[in-house]
This record gives sequence, structure tokens and C-alpha cells, in this order.
Amino acid sequence: MDIGNLSKKVDLAEGDWIDEIPELDGIRLKVRSTNYKPFRVATAGLARRSGKKLNTDEGISDFTVATGKPLADHILLDWDGVTDNGKPLKYDAKKALAILTAEDDFGIGAKFRRGVEWAGDQVAERIAEQANAAAGN
Repeated sequence: MDIGNLSKKVDLAEGDWIDEIPELDGIRLKVRSTNYKPFRVATAGLARRSGKKLNTDEGISDFTVATGKPLADHILLDWDGVTDNGKPLKYDAKKALAILTAEDDFGIGAKFRRGVEWAGDQVAERIAEQANAAAGN
């Protein structure tokens, strides 16, 4: 292991475009890594505040919906291919928050949350691969 890059910082704030997202056909998302520290802190705080509720199905469901806010605030940066009644929808942070926190009968909010988190995980994996390469692993 080469420790020459130990103090070198990786910019997680910039984000990457991810496409071919399961459940989100035709949509590309620009997202940050799910390892982005403000996101990790926000979701850890959310879990801590949920406490024993996470031991129930309803509590897990509520927690899952609530994770939409940290996803909107820290992970999702832009989108391409999202439509509203067939018309292209320009990225808007307020609209992203509304979609990511939606608990709708069609499951659109849940699919979008899963898609954003999956895309953020893909960015995290890319960064981990780059880190391994830089460390000589």
C-alpha cells in the first residue's frame, strides 16, 4: 500500500452523471456519492431521532420516506429525462424534494428515492475504485 496520497482530498461535492438506473428508464441523474459527509450526518441523525420506531414496519416505512430530504439536500444535483404529464421537467430543488419525499399510491416517490440512492452508490463505488488505484491496490 502506497500512503503517498494519504492527505490528498477527493471532491465529493461535484457529482457525476449516472444513467441506466433501475426503475428509472430514460432518466439520467447527476448525483454525489452516498459517502458525502453531510448526507451521512443527516441520515445518521434521522436514524437516531427515529430510535425504537425503526423496529417496526411503520417506522421503517416512515424513515424511508424521510430519507428523501437528505437525498434532495445532499445527493441529487440535476436530472435529465424527468417529465411532468409528458413534458420535460427542468431540475428544480423544490420539485426534487417533493418527489423524493412523496408517499404516493403509484410508488413514484419510492422508485425515485431508490433510484437516487442507487445512483449515489454508483458514484461511491467509482470513487472507491479510484482510491484503490491511487493507493496502489
